[in-house]
Amino acid sequence: MIDELRQYTFTAESWERYWKLFNNLCMPIRGNDFGSLQGLWLEQVGSTVTFRHVWRYESLDARARLRAELLKVDDWREKFLPQAACHVADQHLQVLIPRAEGEGLEVAAARYLHVYRCSTGKAAGIIQQINGVASSARKNLCGLWATEFPNPNQIVAMTSSEEAPLLALNTEVEIETRLLKPLDCRSDPSVA
Repeated sequence: MIDELRQYTFTAESWERYWKLFNNLCMPIRGNDFGSLQGLWLEQVGSTVTFRHVWRYESLDARARLRAELLKVDDWREKFLPQAACHVADQHLQVLIPRAEGEGLEVAAARYLHVYRCSTGKAAGIIQQINGVASSARKNLCGLWATEFPNPNQIVAMTSSEEAPLLALNTEVEIETRLLKPLDCRSDPSVA
């Protein structure tokens, strides 16, 4: 199984237009037929709006096949993509391998995104440490992933609390934390 974290950057004005397209065209066209939507989040820093969403696939091959099938859908190609593209200032995606152990993790409940940038070859050990902490310390964990690409020395964690899962790290790790506003397809897109 893989997850794909998609990140789009907008101006506030472009975001509101895109969000309407996402709700009125994107989701009715694709639903969960071309990957399973795990969660949607919004972040605003100054006048920049970042929209993140996670899609789940059985494998990289399944993702490639489903994306190819989606491109065959006329409404996707001819209606959604042309209207949406002009609003997106930047697009970035990451392929993530779920690594959280245990049951009951709910990605959509995440309020914080923590990105661990590790020294080469150290990511697996840090994931093992995070999975090894007591269940009480993991209660805020919503998801934990190894990054397949673009950076295999990066870990992504989503939590319901601001504190990143931080352990006794014996290696140099940079942790970036971002505040997320969870969305659903009925959410008010306002960023003000």
